[in-house]
Amino acid sequence: MMILIVEDDVDLADTCSMVLETHDYDVQVAHSAEEALAKIAECKPALLISDCVLPGRSGLELSQQLRSHYSRSDLPILLMSGSLRNTVAYGDSYDAFINKPFLAEVLLKEVEQLLHIHQVPADNVIRGGA
Repeated sequence: MMILIVEDDVDLADTCSMVLETHDYDVQVAHSAEEALAKIAECKPALLISDCVLPGRSGLELSQQLRSHYSRSDLPILLMSGSLRNTVAYGDSYDAFINKPFLAEVLLKEVEQLLHIHQVPADNVIRGGA
């Protein structure tokens, strides 16, 4: 299960990668939205984690573009930012948001929650009725 991190801060991208790889996730990193789109075309990730502030196209613009091609169940998106919370707080193109700086435990909790929510087999859905 591959997770794509889109982060232009190399140190933060490395830190996030290490945290996730320690928990047996396969991680790839892109440093721009354009690089992320190329990697997604090669092999669609199970989850996209993107910074909001990127060179060129923003993480929010990236999530909006991806949402026009992939449903939430096909590609859950986690945005992160240290400064844009109010700007993106109510967006509908992503599934979760975390403020930077964040603890490793917060990142892991969000990743696990997004992957669990979006990978429950349809057979396990509880339906109403008798």
